Amino acid sequence: MSLSTLRHTGTKHSISLLLQTLHKWLGLIVGLQLLIWIVTGLAFNLIDERFLDANPYRITHKTASPNTALAPTADLLQQYQTEGIIELKLTSVLSRAVYALTTTQQTRWFWADSLEPLSLNDDEILAIAKQSYSGSAELSTAQILSRETPFDANGPVAMITAADEVGTRIYIDTVSGAVLAHQNRQSDLKDLLFMLHFMDYAPDNGIGFNHLLVQVVSIATLLLGLSGIYILGHKFHQGQLSLPFLKRKTHKGKLALFTQAAQPLAEFTDLNGTYLESINRGRERLRTQCGGGGRCGLCKLRFVEQPPSPNDYDLDKLTATELAQGIRLGCQHEAHPGKLELATKAQHRDWSQSER
Repeated sequence: MSLSTLRHTGTKHSISLLLQTLHKWLGLIVGLQLLIWIVTGLAFNLIDERFLDANPYRITHKTASPNTALAPTADLLQQYQTEGIIELKLTSVLSRAVYALTTTQQTRWFWADSLEPLSLNDDEILAIAKQSYSGSAELSTAQILSRETPFDANGPVAMITAADEVGTRIYIDTVSGAVLAHQNRQSDLKDLLFMLHFMDYAPDNGIGFNHLLVQVVSIATLLLGLSGIYILGHKFHQGQLSLPFLKRKTHKGKLALFTQAAQPLAEFTDLNGTYLESINRGRERLRTQCGGGGRCGLCKLRFVEQPPSPNDYDLDKLTATELAQGIRLGCQHEAHPGKLELATKAQHRDWSQSER
């Protein structure tokens, strides 16, 4: 085989090796996410739903009928008419009537008896939290959060914590007085499981399932399948595909192994599997680091007569000069009768040690 032919073949097979490397990394990524799906899915099925409940102490507060006279709304509507009024809704906060005025720009809240903008102090926020909490634990003072929250709030969010067994946290919208959510340590576990299961690692994914990371993993899965089909066909074409349910063919004859100085070293007649397997049967005579996976390149052997065509791993681990000399990886080719020589001094040393 000429050097020019080897270069051409090497370019072709380097693409195959690149695809094999890509296939392994894609398999790692997709396999890891698949494992996460399985574990989190099992967790959702095995953990009692009540254990993950965020609202064991939450009370749904019903809007109370106003017990005070309502102020006329004509002036209020006139003031915001230019913004395009959508809705004027009557609700209540702490049993006091409140108007919620929604325009095309935003929603504003006003005390319905005075039409003054709704404003809540710390005591009122704490009172709202107590209305939504059925437990007996003491509630902390309101803490205004400076970090972003996942809640659809109209302004700053206040958090009140309860000293109960699940660590209840109550979130209040300080602009509207609405109870945004109850959370606790157990619901945090539920949120974590959902985040892992839906790959919802980015805070701006929203509630949509078809976000960027899901699309990336979907494409990676497609590439994993396509590269696997290519590698399978390529290995079959090279004669490397060995199916476990098919009995390996045993070649009759004698394999003679020589030293680099062409001195007889050993003979083998049980030629079943690769050259490396046949030589190492019963004892490790040729040492490797990858166990015959074609990755370490330590099982080099020189074919004295008619070397087989190099495959991807030969082209990856051997130089063009070695290939031209008939050197191949013993783990990559099916054993046949013939003559071989050891290719390195280290092999001679290891061979001597194995025979002691």
